Formats: sequence, structure tokens, C-alpha cells
Amino acid sequence: MLHEALNLLEEGVIERAIEVLKEIVKERPDLIEGWYNLGYALAEKGDYEEAVKAYDEALAIDNFIFEIWFNKGAALYAMRDFEAARDCYEEALEINPDDAEAWNNIGNCHSRLADGEAAIEAYTRAVALKPDYAEAFYNKANAHFIEEQDERAITYAELAVKLNPELDKMVSQWINVARNRLESRREDAEYKKRQLERSSAKQPDQD
Repeated sequence: MLHEALNLLEEGVIERAIEVLKEIVKERPDLIEGWYNLGYALAEKGDYEEAVKAYDEALAIDNFIFEIWFNKGAALYAMRDFEAARDCYEEALEINPDDAEAWNNIGNCHSRLADGEAAIEAYTRAVALKPDYAEAFYNKANAHFIEEQDERAITYAELAVKLNPELDKMVSQWINVARNRLESRREDAEYKKRQLERSSAKQPDQD
């Protein structure tokens, strides 16, 4: 039955897969593969709340499996429960700290929770683990933009587009704002420097 359910999932026959998986966990409530795949199928259907319940049943059997915490985090994120999603990704990363996607996703949680510095740190970990991870570079750039760290925002945005040109449309929504802010700061710094130089030149010599 599990083999049948997995084939149905692979073929995209989600409703029938859910029916089979529910039969499996009814007969074998101790079968972690049944609960895990039921959670996955329910999430594919968009029934995230029920998916989380299925993942919890799987975690009650074994709470040291990366994929279950990761997928539970994804379901909670889809439900906009960003704190709970972050906690799940943290659990996943305790098991496998070298998963770039989990670092990217936890960065997204921090970003949604308005913790820009934590988001940037997580995205930085993601791209360190996967140097061609265009999405994480874009997310890092966007986080720097929100924090008004425009020079870094521009640098990482350009790198993201170089890695994946399809990101250009997203980058173009804000990169000119970053460039204008950066230029304005530079002009302001130059103006203040000139004012200071003029002020110093006017100071009378003192014996």
C-alpha cells in the first residue's frame, strides 16, 4: 500500500494518495513513513494544518529526522506561522547544519519577523554552503536593501541576476531605489566634507 501511495504521489494523484495513506496509518499508526508521506501529500493538496498534524505524528515516532522538521517548517511557513516555522528549521539544522536550503528558509522566517540582521546572517550561511544559490543571494540582497545597506544590496543583487537572469524582474523593483539612496548618501558625505574643509580654512592662525 505504501508503494502504491508513493506511485500515486509521483503521478500527482494526490487525493487518492491521501486516501491510501490514511488507510495505512489507520492500520499501522507506528509506521513513520505513512505519517511522513501523508503530511507531504496533505501539504501538496494545500491542507497545511492537517499536514502539520501528520508530521507531528511522525515526529512522535522519531524526532531526529531532518526531512520531517524541514517539511513541517515549510507547511507552517505557508500558514504564515513564521515563529513556529523558524523553530522547525532550527530543529532541522540541529540535525544537518550544512543544508543551504534550510538556512535560506530560516532567513525567510527571520525576514518575515522583521529581524533583518538574523535574516542576513542566515542567508550568508546559505550562500557559503552553496555559492551558486541564486535565490539565497537575492534574498540576502533584499534583506540588505530593507536594512538600507545599499552597497551590499546592489552587489548581491547583481550577483543573483548573474547566477539566474530570471531574477532581474524582481531585482528591478527596488535596485534603483538602492542606487539613488547610495548616491544621495555619497553626495551628502561630499557636501559635509567640503563644508568642513571650508570651515577649517577660515579658522585664523593662532600663536
